[in-house]
Amino acid sequence: MREKQSVKELEPYVVNPVVCSIKLDANEGNKDLYKDLIKKISSDFYLNTYPDDNYTELKKAIASYAKCDVKNISVGNGSSELLDLCVKAFVDTNELILSLDPTFSMYSLYAQIANSRYIGAGESNDFTIKVDDIIKSIKENNPKLTIICNPNNPTGAVIKKEDVLRIVKSTDNIVIADEAYMEFSNESVVDEIENYDNLIVVKTMSKAFSMAGIRTGYLIAGEDIIKTIEKVRPPYNLNSISAFLATEALKEKDKMLEYVKTLKVERKKVYNSLLDMGVKAYKSGANFVFFKSDIKGLEEKLIKDDILIRKFGGKLNNYYRVTIGSEKENKVFLESMKKLV
Repeated sequence: MREKQSVKELEPYVVNPVVCSIKLDANEGNKDLYKDLIKKISSDFYLNTYPDDNYTELKKAIASYAKCDVKNISVGNGSSELLDLCVKAFVDTNELILSLDPTFSMYSLYAQIANSRYIGAGESNDFTIKVDDIIKSIKENNPKLTIICNPNNPTGAVIKKEDVLRIVKSTDNIVIADEAYMEFSNESVVDEIENYDNLIVVKTMSKAFSMAGIRTGYLIAGEDIIKTIEKVRPPYNLNSISAFLATEALKEKDKMLEYVKTLKVERKKVYNSLLDMGVKAYKSGANFVFFKSDIKGLEEKLIKDDILIRKFGGKLNNYYRVTIGSEKENKVFLESMKKLV
């Protein structure tokens, strides 16, 4: 094989191939939220031409929603692509990327592919995030790039806005606030991008907007950072249909906001119900609940009940994450858990 050494040693991100009718493993949203938008793709929608590489209409919709300027936006094929572009733009071989521990596993994969180094910081026994420890690690290690997933995946822990800004102010290098789940919380720093020339905010249409299938994300930052990202962004990186559907969904943001209200009610129910069963669950600012269970083979037992959740291994062995689904889906999950407990 001719792959480079960093790829040869890479353990890929594996998506669970198991199919269950109640799918609560991937933090996907409400399947009915924007399904009517498909009808808006009319016979006037041509497939033979490339997309508008400036994504003018989509950026206007994002700017209106995020209350920023079009010049502060870059769009991508999911927030995953944008995070990868940030690594390509700002991190050289053997330079350091710092993030939380535990956090979204793709960050360390991006680092490995780029032949850069990676460390986690801010760990605590109860999965709250020790901001002072993060800042201490930044000062000691001087990472070229710091990525803060807020709310954090997979734990759901939330860092206060003022603490995120403390992290940003602790370094002259780039800090990314990955706010994939921020619509389910209230600590966004997106309104601070003009105040800090090293701050990047990455967001997605996959979670609160329930549009994971269109793979659309966006990045908001100061104009100089955007110019740098655009240098490494491939042309036409987002397809026309995804750009159109994302634009229309952003124009109908009230649907998303109502869904988020409903989800928060269901999230509280699931969290409290797990606690009532004696299950160690953790407060979440996202669209899932992280919990610990010593039930042997819990995931497999739930699969037998046609329910799929996310299990973890390694240092997170016996920890699980359940997506907040519909009221009916959550009820079935909790009934199954109660039976197993």
